[in-house]
Amino acid sequence: MRWNAAVAGLAASWGLIAIIVAGVDLDAVVLVFLRLALAAASIGLAALLLRRGTLLRLPTAPHRLLLLGAVLAAHWFLFFEAIKLASVAVALLLVYTAPLFLALLAPWFLPERHSRVAFAALVPAGAGLATIALAGGEEVGASPLAVAAGLGAALSYAGLVIATKRVVATVHSATVTFWTYASAGVLLAPFLLAAGRVVPRGLEIAYALLLGVVFTALSGFLYVSLLRRVTAQAVGVLAYVEPVSAAALAWAVLGQPLEAPVVAGGLLVVAAGVLVIVREPADPVPIEAAPVPPR
Repeated sequence: MRWNAAVAGLAASWGLIAIIVAGVDLDAVVLVFLRLALAAASIGLAALLLRRGTLLRLPTAPHRLLLLGAVLAAHWFLFFEAIKLASVAVALLLVYTAPLFLALLAPWFLPERHSRVAFAALVPAGAGLATIALAGGEEVGASPLAVAAGLGAALSYAGLVIATKRVVATVHSATVTFWTYASAGVLLAPFLLAAGRVVPRGLEIAYALLLGVVFTALSGFLYVSLLRRVTAQAVGVLAYVEPVSAAALAWAVLGQPLEAPVVAGGLLVVAAGVLVIVREPADPVPIEAAPVPPR
């Protein structure tokens, strides 16, 4: 129960990312690159200061970590493309189908059984997210390309959770996060050529540091560590807490209106999260002790 609660709390903290992004006038690709570069540098520096430099070495079969970086870069790229091609509402609705893919695919690639609790929680969580996403009255219509981008972002997120959970079975969390962020940053670097301003200034520097060091390096390390203890299916449902937290914080910090549908949708998502926290057990066998045979 405590591990599920920790994931829910971590997802709630990610709601602050929207507040940070609102205070930075940089292109999305620039902000993502800065986030990845600062996170990789922070983890590397921490490892060296703690005299754990060996954690920065590529392990045996390094292609697994480099592939994680490619999947992460693809996920963020597809998510932003979905927003660009359609709307935030459509992008959220499509990307947050990821828990459905996790519920269906995780038992095939991980030592997990299909979770009745996770499936049941998807109903109020999905309804709540749809209510929040559509509260602004944005048009739901979207082109086939936008739908493809959104579903691609959802599938890549599900693949990222499953692949990370498998890799972290034998590789230290710091090694996983360092190389995932570093390789994703390298892949996104060429897109900076088509961006506008790439150097933050003034308060943007503090926001960028907060995003990269706290909400990517530290948060990512904790997230990957928690994947050892929480089922992938539970992680998918608990991720719905993030947009609820973002909406609540935007109201509290930025003064953005909090309409009744958002509150109602948020309560549905919270109810789903509580169900998972209370009823979904942690991994019955620590993943380190239960390697997944190749399929």
